[in-house]
Amino acid sequence: MRLLILLLLGSLGGCATNTPTLWVYSQPQGAYITEAGTGRVAGMAPAASIYNLTALKPYKDKDGCYKIKGYEARWVSGARTVIDPMRLCGKEDSYSITLSRDSTYPDLEKDLQFALQVQSIVAQQQQARAARQAANAALFSAYSAAQQANAPKPISSPVRCTTNSYGGATVYTTCQ
Repeated sequence: MRLLILLLLGSLGGCATNTPTLWVYSQPQGAYITEAGTGRVAGMAPAASIYNLTALKPYKDKDGCYKIKGYEARWVSGARTVIDPMRLCGKEDSYSITLSRDSTYPDLEKDLQFALQVQSIVAQQQQARAARQAANAALFSAYSAAQQANAPKPISSPVRCTTNSYGGATVYTTCQ
């Protein structure tokens, strides 16, 4: 099959929101995603597009599905896949679609190599994020320990205060 498109309708949450999200994936990973017909850039797959159901209302068909512009995936080799138009059906708040590269298009190796590079970069970003989170946790732990060390000590005996008024206008308070 020249074009393999998997449209997976699935909900991440329990109830629909007014702003469903469409996730556009590519196979192999790393395709440049644009909106078909407009060229609006969605980004490198996976890319997210957020829709406003109120704005989509005029595009609702008799089956309750929203007809939207499709997407184009373009890989570094020049291979491309387009699906246009698309339908978002159901009451989900998250949809996903995978645009697959035609394996008969030349230079598949370039796209597979680029996908490996993308995966490597994503792994490095995840490691950096984990290191930042660990550093932040250690910093918070040190801050909490310092706060506890500098916290005022509880008073072991009751404090007694005496207030005296002199001349009706001056007030002195002493505590022991």
